[in-house]
Amino acid sequence: MQKITKLMIAVIALVVLSITVFPQTLNVLGKSPEKPKSYYLDEIKDTAQKVKALTKEPALVFFLCSDVHYNTVKTDNRLKLDSVTDMTTNMAALKKQIQVDGLICLGDIVDAKPPTKMDETKQQIDYVMKRLQGVGVPLIYSMGNHDDNRYISRKDGTVLTPQQIESMFMRYTLPNKVIDPSMNGLNYYVDYDRLKIRVFVVDSNYQKPEDGFHWSHGFSDSTVAWFSNCLNEVPKGWSVLVLTHRRLVQNKNPGKKWIYNQMKMVETVNNLIANGGTYIATISGHIHRDYSHSKPFLEFSVAAQKCQNIEAKKGKAFAPERKLNTASEDLWDVLVIRPQSRKINTVRFGAGDDREWSY
Repeated sequence: MQKITKLMIAVIALVVLSITVFPQTLNVLGKSPEKPKSYYLDEIKDTAQKVKALTKEPALVFFLCSDVHYNTVKTDNRLKLDSVTDMTTNMAALKKQIQVDGLICLGDIVDAKPPTKMDETKQQIDYVMKRLQGVGVPLIYSMGNHDDNRYISRKDGTVLTPQQIESMFMRYTLPNKVIDPSMNGLNYYVDYDRLKIRVFVVDSNYQKPEDGFHWSHGFSDSTVAWFSNCLNEVPKGWSVLVLTHRRLVQNKNPGKKWIYNQMKMVETVNNLIANGGTYIATISGHIHRDYSHSKPFLEFSVAAQKCQNIEAKKGKAFAPERKLNTASEDLWDVLVIRPQSRKINTVRFGAGDDREWSY
């Protein structure tokens, strides 16, 4: 009896210690439910109403975010270090009010810049990926250019390997994906049969290495071959959506040069359209601003979730203003694809505006 009592005391002490010292771990595991901050409550209600109005017809619905740039050290003029905790808490609260098919994150979940070390980057990746998974919907992830630690370790050989990336990122993504085996799971697609939509995730962080590392942006030769073959095999009557950290048509952004194999990727999409296929859009992040163009096909970006005020306008791209202790601390979209109307909508949560396009 005395042994049982001691064991019970030890267990209680461990639980108390966990709650007080490790609250984030409990939150990630869903053991200690979080509540949204009061200044997000109206935004949650308003967003739910808008999504419900759009989904009176059959639709695919995703949470959509990009460029969290999580860091535990203040290295820039960001307003707050951790914005991902609020974001995932708000997503989980909204999920209780609407039907959601998944969560799309378009990369750069960590900042991975000096003075952060490799071990710290790994811990941050693990924390953010668990936060995203903890929302409780299937996760679709596209790698960003900061995610492999290149800005810290380009010269000392500790850039994350494709195998490490697969184990640290892609194991959290939805299990029913069809992967490109040549890219360690960085390229894949998933089918949504009920609406006949095939969603591709395409890695845009490859460049022929000049110093032994994948430093710049681009699409590998194997990525182009896999993507081209997959588009040729899309069933008749199906539509295609492409997710990537960096968009395909780069020359639409003034001052940006073409990236490796970009023209081949654009040509592949144009061939799909020319042969009667339906291309919904390319959705990307990377530029930290909201942006879109419609030629030669629809592409749009989502502004950075990272809570930071940057130059509002850059060309045709726009960064919404962020203010602490308001709903504009947060920034992400609810993506709604409506095949019947041939419309794609982004309902903005937090800073920024709602958008709609035809396809």
